[in-house]
Amino acid sequence: MRALITLVAFAGVAALNLLWWWYPNRPVEIAGWTAEPLQSVSFAPYRPGQSPLTRTFPTPDQIEEDLKRIQGKVRAVRTYSSGENLETVPQRAGKYGLKVWHSAWLNNNEKENLEQINLLIDHANKYKDTIERVIVGNEVLLRKDLTVNELRRYIRQVKQRVSQPVTYADVWEFWMRNPSLADEVDFITIHILPYWEDEPIGLDRREPDGTLSIEKHLTDIYKKVQARFPGKKIVIGETGWPSDGRMRSDARPGRVEQVRYFSLFRSAAEREKFDYNVIEAFDQYWKARQEGTVGAAWGLLDAQRHDKFELGKPVVGEPHWRILFALTTMVSGLVLLGFISQRRPTGWKAILIFTFFTQVVATCYVQATWIDVSRSFYFERMVGVVFWAVLLALFSYALLRGIADSLTGKMADPSLYGARVLEAWRAWRELPRYRIVHRADLMAQVLYLALTALCIFYLVVISIDWYDGVIRIGDWFRQIAIDGRYRDFPIWSFTIPSIVLMAWKTITILRTEPASRSHRISKALSFGRLLGYDGSRGFVRMDRSFSRIRPVLPEIVLAGLLLFWAAVLLVTEGAIKLHDGGSGGFVSADGGRWVIRTLFWNTQANWFAFIAALMAVPYLATIYVSIREPLAEPPPDSYTSKW
Repeated sequence: MRALITLVAFAGVAALNLLWWWYPNRPVEIAGWTAEPLQSVSFAPYRPGQSPLTRTFPTPDQIEEDLKRIQGKVRAVRTYSSGENLETVPQRAGKYGLKVWHSAWLNNNEKENLEQINLLIDHANKYKDTIERVIVGNEVLLRKDLTVNELRRYIRQVKQRVSQPVTYADVWEFWMRNPSLADEVDFITIHILPYWEDEPIGLDRREPDGTLSIEKHLTDIYKKVQARFPGKKIVIGETGWPSDGRMRSDARPGRVEQVRYFSLFRSAAEREKFDYNVIEAFDQYWKARQEGTVGAAWGLLDAQRHDKFELGKPVVGEPHWRILFALTTMVSGLVLLGFISQRRPTGWKAILIFTFFTQVVATCYVQATWIDVSRSFYFERMVGVVFWAVLLALFSYALLRGIADSLTGKMADPSLYGARVLEAWRAWRELPRYRIVHRADLMAQVLYLALTALCIFYLVVISIDWYDGVIRIGDWFRQIAIDGRYRDFPIWSFTIPSIVLMAWKTITILRTEPASRSHRISKALSFGRLLGYDGSRGFVRMDRSFSRIRPVLPEIVLAGLLLFWAAVLLVTEGAIKLHDGGSGGFVSADGGRWVIRTLFWNTQANWFAFIAALMAVPYLATIYVSIREPLAEPPPDSYTSKW
């Protein structure tokens, strides 16, 4: 009978698990998405392990393979440098029917700039059949690498020695701030990236008249620049959408969202006669060091040269969902088999509850680990992935072990529980380490403290921007910069110790017990009963003290930090910087005004703040229980006799 109940329960949760993976990853038809090739695409042929930062470049044969890979998807490619073996692009692009927008990469090093300029001129004259446009520099004004006069000098050098039309490429605002530069170029190349705007624009946001805000923004900016520079051709040199990474305001990255943007933009381009280039051909892992996950996820193809989507075809959010479903189902099945094989009395309710939580924990663990693995762009991040996988696996083991012991009536010695953080830490230090795997309660408590500290760390680094820290190592300097815009929200990494844990603790409140207890809810939610031991067969020790505050100082600090930084996160994610010259808000060093205008728009930020608040609950409950406990009796020889 028990085997039948187990089989039915497992089949039920497996069906729910299938629904969980299938529904958000079913193929999505995108309106207006056709098989028509895009006009042009940014072409940076760096593969995993290659980077301009480390001076490891793709070979000419690899570059040609990449040109062949995008054949039929676009009509032209835009380079960003004339060196680094990129002469191969104009040399071989004609074989695959591709034109080239060739560029020189400029920075604040004059020697390197002159090398780039000379190479650009040489290539433009040598490959006139394929190079149709020449771009002198990319976003050097945005990066403040050059002044306008220095840039003007480089543009003039190129214009005098090539026959192709010459331009400079930068974010559209910098053309508006430097209008005199327009006299030096044959056409104006602007970048419009709604995801990276000062006020990011989500794909679903609409204007009062019902039009899509992002479509209105694209056309308005194009016409605004066009009106500012009458008689000059305007080309959109960069536009696109990331397929992975963190939200900004209501702008959500994703594969489906990326295709929606391309479809929407291409429709607007056909209607408004835009001349454009999208970013980019392939995902660039090296950008993750500077821009996080988002920086590495703008490609039409992934870094392994696999299609993220096909032109004109339905799009799938997570193409590996079938493998992930099979893996989560197998893991939960093995854990459930171990639970059932125990020779202890197990009722049908216990089997149903454990089956459900086993599947939830397995699904959350695989989801969290897979997201981390898919974002492990370089060695340090892979080390972090391994660390998180081990940490989360240990906590998941402790949680499921605690649930199993609670459901079967096999609990650890309740007199050794730590009802408060200090008591748990003391018990942990006194415990022989070889026994830790048998003490799921203490293991869970110590791991929960570690996860709490990490959660606070992530809240802080996502919420703040700080650029002034510098460390010196010998003659080498390294600047320490924290920019929350590039940090992912680690929602799945903390789902098990927050949402799953609190779901189990809530169930323990509903369990019937032979004896009633005061403050039942607060005790069930407390840190001392982290794994939900109901205490019906013993007691949870809480040492009496002469002070009400001192025993729970760790809880006060941890809960306070979690709640404070969760609030800060929501506020900072709801703040945008305006440069419209208006009044109000907090004025920053660059003259922009920080105003709260998108509060609660970022659902990823909302979820992470909610998770942080949930992780504060066991500490808050412990504070309440501890304060309600009677104080210790005074010693017989007290000189005051007053306590």
